[in-house]
Amino acid sequence: MQRLKMVGCLALVAACFVGCSTAASRQKKAEEEVSLGIHEESNSLLPAETQRTIEIPHTGVKLTVNLFPALTERDVQSAELYDTAGGKAIFLRFDPHGTIVLDEMTTRDRGQYLVIFLNKRPVGSWSVDQRITNGQFLVEGDFTDEEAKKAVEALNKLSEKNNSR
Repeated sequence: MQRLKMVGCLALVAACFVGCSTAASRQKKAEEEVSLGIHEESNSLLPAETQRTIEIPHTGVKLTVNLFPALTERDVQSAELYDTAGGKAIFLRFDPHGTIVLDEMTTRDRGQYLVIFLNKRPVGSWSVDQRITNGQFLVEGDFTDEEAKKAVEALNKLSEKNNSR
C-alpha cells in the first residue's frame, strides 16, 4: 500500500513538471507567434454577423470590414523591415496564393479600403487606388519599431516552417 502511495506521489510530481514545462513552452510559443490579417471593407448588403466596425488608429476613421481576412500570415512568403519617414514598416511578399488574392482584391475593391490587423489589432488602412499584381505590400501603421521587428522575425519563421512541409 505504501509503495502504491509512493508511485502515486511520483506520478503527481512528474505531472507537475510536465504541466509546468508545457505551460512554459505554450507561453514561449505565444510570444513568438504573430497574426496578420488583411480585411476588405465590407459591403453593407452583407449580413451583419459577417462584418464589424473598427476605428483606424490615429485617424479616427471608422470602417466596416469583413470579419474574415482575405489574407493572413499563412500567405506570407517573406517579410522585411522597411524604413519610412514615420518609422519602421513591414514589407511583405506573398506566396503564389496570396499574390493571386491580393491581385483580385486590388482589382475588385478600387475606391474601398483594406484594413491591416497585426496581432488582432487594427494598425492601419490602405485606400485601394491601384492594382497590385506582384504580390508585394507595404504595411505602415500604428506599431512600434520593436513590434515591427518582432512581427518580421515571426512571419519569416512561420514562412520557413510552412515551406518545409
